[in-house]
Amino acid sequence: MNNYFIGIDFAKKKFDAVILSECNLNEPGSHRTFENSSKGYVTFLRWVKANGVEDKDTALFCGENTGVYSKLVSDSLARDGHMMWLENPLQIKKSLGLRRGKNDRQDAHDIAEYAARNRDKARLHNAPTTEVEALTFYYSEHRSLTQEKGNLQRIIKMQAPIAAANPYLKAELRKNKQLLESLKQRCKEIVGRMKELVASIPELKRTYDILTSMKGIGVINAVALIIVTNNFTRFDHDARRLCSYYGVAPFAFTSGSSIHGKPHVSHFADSYLKSLISEAAITAIRFCPAISAYAGRLRRRGKHPSIIQNNCKNKMLHILVAMVKNGTKYGEQKISAFA
Repeated sequence: MNNYFIGIDFAKKKFDAVILSECNLNEPGSHRTFENSSKGYVTFLRWVKANGVEDKDTALFCGENTGVYSKLVSDSLARDGHMMWLENPLQIKKSLGLRRGKNDRQDAHDIAEYAARNRDKARLHNAPTTEVEALTFYYSEHRSLTQEKGNLQRIIKMQAPIAAANPYLKAELRKNKQLLESLKQRCKEIVGRMKELVASIPELKRTYDILTSMKGIGVINAVALIIVTNNFTRFDHDARRLCSYYGVAPFAFTSGSSIHGKPHVSHFADSYLKSLISEAAITAIRFCPAISAYAGRLRRRGKHPSIIQNNCKNKMLHILVAMVKNGTKYGEQKISAFA
């Protein structure tokens, strides 16, 4: 039973917290600002107890998922046994309705009130293991380096035709090519670190081996799935929710008798994750028997190529979730059981 609701508004150097009691949701509540550090977290817990919150089961903490800014406090609360709800910032914003102006105290109050009025929808945050945390770091670095590598390749392509006749650009072109090679080498090192880390943890290796047994799923796609699902402890093995997170789940667009739009995917998704599964789908359509056959059926029905590719991404994620849930590699069970 939650009697207290603590809303936390995270920032880079500090965070604001507001405590609301169940019977006084419309009151300003108790407010204080803390340093976003381990020291500030200890002070925050003392303040919470000083405001009458003694039992962990009576308090629900809620904050916006702001990446690295919310990580320290939210992970610490989860590890210490507190009920911590890390919610999508857009979800909270859309629930507030029309607002004029903002400040940190009001934001923390709104988050606490949101937690109180939507407590039945709370999904408690689980702090990642040190291994998944390290994988997340490698994955983020690889993602950044891949984007830098792509930008540099475009610069080199643009410079190459002009550099032949310009002595100043020849030296720049040579340096850029050297930098590109160093980026490629660093990416290979990161992939190697990922493989070593996964191989050293039995639970991660089991999931990794299952995922990569399907044609099209390589190291980065497998690691991305492990990170996003926290080694498939998130989403409750619900493939539809995972597809929605990836931005490949179609949603209807109809209203009354006049609006009958075709189903479309939502743009509320991680574009990089979507690009990864897109690359996997291209490979799977060529080399994975089940996905290739599925794509062929869609072509014969006259479906547009973009619809075929999106449906194949959706199908792949459904199959991958079923494989992990059943603990079977691709080919060890009839594909019809996954679809």
